[in-house]
Amino acid sequence: MDDIFEKVLRQAVTKTVTSVLDEDLYWDEDIIARLMNYEIRARQEELGSQTLQVIQSGKRLLGK
Repeated sequence: MDDIFEKVLRQAVTKTVTSVLDEDLYWDEDIIARLMNYEIRARQEELGSQTLQVIQSGKRLLGK
């Protein structure tokens, strides 16, 4: 069964990245920095591969 924290984290990352892309919102490096920190923590906490993939995809979509 999927961990609720991971599910919520994936949804939050997806929603944030989608909002930025859909609404052409101005975003700064803070979003990228947060995604990078999430990725580091996800690896440290040994979260699932699906969670890591969502974070990495978000970074790629935003150009990092």
